[in-house]
Amino acid sequence: MSNGRGLSARMRDAYFASPLHRWRIAGPAPEDFAVTLTDAWPGDPDGGREILEGTFSFGATSSTLGADPWTQDSLPPHMADGLHRFEWLRDLRDLGGDAARRRARDLIGAWLDRHDRWHRHAWRPDLLGARLAAWIGMFGFFGESADDSFRTAVLDSLARQHRHLLSAISSSPQGPEQFETIRGAIIASVALGATEDVLKSLTDQLAAAIDAQVLGDGGHRSRAPTIQADVLAALVDVRAALRAADRDPPAILDKAIQDMTGVLRMLRHGDGGLALFNGAVEGQVWRLDALIARTESKARAAVSAPDIGIERMTAGRSIVIVDAGAATGADGMAHAGTLAFELSVGRERLIVNCGAAPGDLRWETALRASAAHSTLVIDDTNTSEIRSDGSLGRHVTAVRQERWEAEGSVWLEAEHDGYRDSHSVLHRRRLYLAAGGDDLRGEDTVSYTGGPGQRPVEAAIRFHLHPRISASLVQNGNAALLRTPSGAGWRLRSSGGRLALNESVYFGQRGRMQRTRQLVITVPLDSVREAESVSIKWGLRREDRRTA
Repeated sequence: MSNGRGLSARMRDAYFASPLHRWRIAGPAPEDFAVTLTDAWPGDPDGGREILEGTFSFGATSSTLGADPWTQDSLPPHMADGLHRFEWLRDLRDLGGDAARRRARDLIGAWLDRHDRWHRHAWRPDLLGARLAAWIGMFGFFGESADDSFRTAVLDSLARQHRHLLSAISSSPQGPEQFETIRGAIIASVALGATEDVLKSLTDQLAAAIDAQVLGDGGHRSRAPTIQADVLAALVDVRAALRAADRDPPAILDKAIQDMTGVLRMLRHGDGGLALFNGAVEGQVWRLDALIARTESKARAAVSAPDIGIERMTAGRSIVIVDAGAATGADGMAHAGTLAFELSVGRERLIVNCGAAPGDLRWETALRASAAHSTLVIDDTNTSEIRSDGSLGRHVTAVRQERWEAEGSVWLEAEHDGYRDSHSVLHRRRLYLAAGGDDLRGEDTVSYTGGPGQRPVEAAIRFHLHPRISASLVQNGNAALLRTPSGAGWRLRSSGGRLALNESVYFGQRGRMQRTRQLVITVPLDSVREAESVSIKWGLRREDRRTA
């Protein structure tokens, strides 16, 4: 019981706050690092300039917190988390100069004054792991030119935080945050010269986490592109630390990096950003490029990831990415976007999902809804019921899918049962991408299965447009003309249904809202009865200016 294992959360917190635990993690401050590790991730100098002025940005939220942000007691959780991670030190480092260096030292010193003893939030395992990695990896920036008293205080705190993390790691959450925790623990163990037994225990825990969370196709179980990138980055950091300690990375780590890189490449559009599924935003392309480079992997973009249920169709310069998997409540990341797709051509996105607004409770629930995705929605009902805590109620349990490729063309067919219980129907989507990439055709079918569900009234097939796409209805409202920033024209036609051009929103760029439009094909379903189905065909074809 001395390390807090086997206790309830309340008893564990009481133990961590006790004089006994403070005594157990106390010890002499190391005079220097046993192994020098350097943070290799790029920062944002513009963000560094904002920090000099007291402004911090996390996701879509920016706040001016003044000279000492640690005095703020009522920050939104995602901002408080971001502050305690200290990954924003990269922005100051890449800004460079004495002012940035002094600001980094002032902020670290103020943290030591306020949080250098155990605190339930500030010392949460994942935040602590990220902080250890940041302080160690950027010590050369803020610490090498500091006076001895500051260096000693930081090294002493690093050692105590590391000892605490080793005692708390077994009770840390088992989601994607676990990789952040283990990464920090391994980096600190290498830098501070931990014993061989400590490193062996940590690498065993890493292997168990990989086995539990990285699926056979290389996708993370959350099915979230952003988490895919974050977990992969943590694994790359762990491998670099083990190499610096002259240790061979375990085979499961190397394989996970290889497999996850192929899936990450699969989830990128032609502009280099991420597809907007399951809570993802586009991300910063230069960061994703840096991550891909550090994986040292030659793995090509996967075309099919059946375990996480993502399909990628490519032809010519066109990329179609499809969510062909069942929604998952793992890690509170449930989104009801089954059979949604996105389309990009070259570096231009045409059809998108609405994205995510991390930390913005006003939009979080709405952006998880089926209507925020480019898919078919019945009676404005989600394909999977999402509870307030992000878990699932009624939900898609099975997705049947097949794909074919021939002479450069790609066909995909997928069917889900998310509306079986609520409306006694199945939804099947067929997609065909022609070899030149300039012709995408779809067919959405709603089939009655029988059962106690309510009779469906109406289906809406949504095509959310990227904000840079202009759109207008043509042919007396029977078709829509889309124009890209480069001037390319695309025409959407459908057989049956009513086509409308409605308002929409886009949160793809760092979770900030942009107004955009969506095309909606509304299809009546009153005639659906047992053994009957209703199908709607649509096509999106590129046209030059003369025929547009």
